[in-house]
Amino acid sequence: MSHPRARHPRPASSIRWPDRLIEGGVLFLLVFTPLAYGTVEPWSEAIAEMVVLGMVLVWVLGMLRDWELRIELPPGWLPAYLFLALVFLQASPLPSALVGLVSPWTLGLHQTAAAYIGGASHLVPLSLAPHSTLREALKLGAVAAFFLVCYNTYRTRAQVNRAIWTMAIMGALISVFGIVQRMTWNGRLYWVGPEGYGSMFSLGPFVNRAHFAGLVVVVVPMALALLLGGRRDSSSRSARRGWMDRLRRSAGAAAGPTRLVPFLILLMGGAVLVSGSRGGLVALITALLVMTALAAGGRSGTRRARRVALVLVLIALTGAWIGSDILYGTVGRLLEELGNPEQPGGRLGLWADAVRLFLDAPIVGTGYASFQMTYPEVRTLPAALTFTHAESDWMQLLTDTGGLGIGLALIVSAILGFTLLRRARAASSSSARMLAVGAEVALVGAAVQGIGNFTLPVMSNLLYLAVALSAALSAPGGVPPPAAARGAGPERTR
Repeated sequence: MSHPRARHPRPASSIRWPDRLIEGGVLFLLVFTPLAYGTVEPWSEAIAEMVVLGMVLVWVLGMLRDWELRIELPPGWLPAYLFLALVFLQASPLPSALVGLVSPWTLGLHQTAAAYIGGASHLVPLSLAPHSTLREALKLGAVAAFFLVCYNTYRTRAQVNRAIWTMAIMGALISVFGIVQRMTWNGRLYWVGPEGYGSMFSLGPFVNRAHFAGLVVVVVPMALALLLGGRRDSSSRSARRGWMDRLRRSAGAAAGPTRLVPFLILLMGGAVLVSGSRGGLVALITALLVMTALAAGGRSGTRRARRVALVLVLIALTGAWIGSDILYGTVGRLLEELGNPEQPGGRLGLWADAVRLFLDAPIVGTGYASFQMTYPEVRTLPAALTFTHAESDWMQLLTDTGGLGIGLALIVSAILGFTLLRRARAASSSSARMLAVGAEVALVGAAVQGIGNFTLPVMSNLLYLAVALSAALSAPGGVPPPAAARGAGPERTR
């Protein structure tokens, strides 16, 4: 019987070659996935899944090389893998009697389709779009494996810092690219790639502006954590120095590359505000307000909270400076939708139909990623629009996976959130505390944006969130969660 491994920092020389290869795979995916249109195309998803598979093989071979097979399970692993099992089960052929017991409405549609084509089968899937469900199940499985490998690999502060720096630099580069592309828009992504859906729907490599906002909502809190976590000691020492010493230190080489982080944050935040995404606007403001509240705890908390609040104000000013007309238009459209929620083609009408769809298959849903096929059965909106998604992560989880699926998703989110809060309170260093706070805010921001946007198909955003959570949960400097929550596999001795 083995005990969970204590999470202490390793010296750089003790990092094994499998860990270096795995970290290389993580950094590659952080660069590749957003540039490949957010990794929503089959070819880009296949590349990302192959890289994840390679990381898993390297991880397993590294354990076998040391004659041990040890897996540390992250918080919330049981409901997360039950959710994944549910999605795979939806795509699998099952006895029609069982499907009729769990979801009579689904069985009725299968039987109607079989009668129309002149065939019948005793095995039918729970999903009404089994091929789409299977494809998304494979994607979710790859993300789950990626998270598990990162959770078992990230052990040093240097590893965490490299990941956060990569995310911040990519977020800033995509922001610049998106702003330049808007000013020179010719209707095609990368100017030579596939056609977009108009200037208001594409930003950088992302076809949908909300997908870009979803990435930045994860990156900005982690960049802020990098900035605030390393400033406590230096700030306290600087307070005892004269203004000349502080000025000399700020201008000297000791300042380090961290001085670039505020500029990167302002650039990303301003790009979100001028992207035109109402959900991204609300999610980013909510995330920064939550981070202001969480950063106020502990020693020097007031100073950190003031810095986050200042960042919020500066981001608003940056957005107004970059594109005031777009920002004002976004706020105006948001206020208009809030004031007239029942306008034709509005989200509330779509969600009312989605609730009816949920009531038709309330236990296990109609199948993950089946909304486009099933929504016409309950549609009442008169608008001449085609809805491929429910325009809400949470609403689509409700329709696609039923009460069972969304319940498991909420349990996973709650476990991760409470674990990160616990690590933040019990952290032994300012950097570990702010890292946990940053991941907590990234999780909250993603959840808030998921209320009014649908970003689940965007693999790049899922991988970025997985890196943020795994880095905060496994990095040194905090108190690890209980063994029962993490789990530990059997260890083979020599």
